Amino acid sequence: MTTIAQYKEVKRVAVLMPAFCEEQTVGEVVSRARSYLSDVIVVDDASTDATAARAEAAGAVVIRHKKNGGKGVSLTEGFKYVLANGFDAVIALDADGFHDPDEIPKFLEAYHRTHLPVLIGNRMAEVHSIPIVRRWTIWAMSFWIDRLLGVYVPDPPCGFRFYRCDVLPFILEEKSSLPSEFETLLNIASRRIRVGSVRITKQPKRHKSLIAPFRDLIRFARVLVKYYKKMHKPRRRIRLIEEEV
Repeated sequence: MTTIAQYKEVKRVAVLMPAFCEEQTVGEVVSRARSYLSDVIVVDDASTDATAARAEAAGAVVIRHKKNGGKGVSLTEGFKYVLANGFDAVIALDADGFHDPDEIPKFLEAYHRTHLPVLIGNRMAEVHSIPIVRRWTIWAMSFWIDRLLGVYVPDPPCGFRFYRCDVLPFILEEKSSLPSEFETLLNIASRRIRVGSVRITKQPKRHKSLIAPFRDLIRFARVLVKYYKKMHKPRRRIRLIEEEV
């Protein structure tokens, strides 16, 4: 298991939002997030609309990309920013309104109660509200992470997450070849970093999802096999502790 502190006091927590052409929602999401945490960072991934301006008007620090690099690149830039600016932890969520900023306190309370350095949102309590193809994809990802790496995660692709900042260097060690939530989780699981889960609600879609379940499941499987091959000896299975909040 990667050695990190069992307990670390968390005082400065930032909110991180990757954003691409989210002018309709980003201002509201930033404002609501700032009602809980004053430091909100939006990484504008070369949007062609007013995303950056509306995020700044709502009080966010905006990091602008001149060229679109995808969500993984945006999260990487945001993680580097919070590390460079002395934050203790960061909560990542989407700028499109798919995640409810009013659930930020759930992650903070869960950390102070459990001290788990990584907390991942779990939408599976409302399983019948999730389209069946997406539901099967999530179940398959959860099963294979548990089977091959010994870490049970109910909702692997969920992007609403809490990271303590001493975990971020391990996440940043390898470039992402997948949608970032998958690759990040594999980096964490393969290092035996303790992970927890926080139940969240599934928000209505604001626009059509850009995720193709079958395509991403195949790509996920390829990288999972790569990580599995890195394991040279049996490891103790670690069950994720699902936090009921």
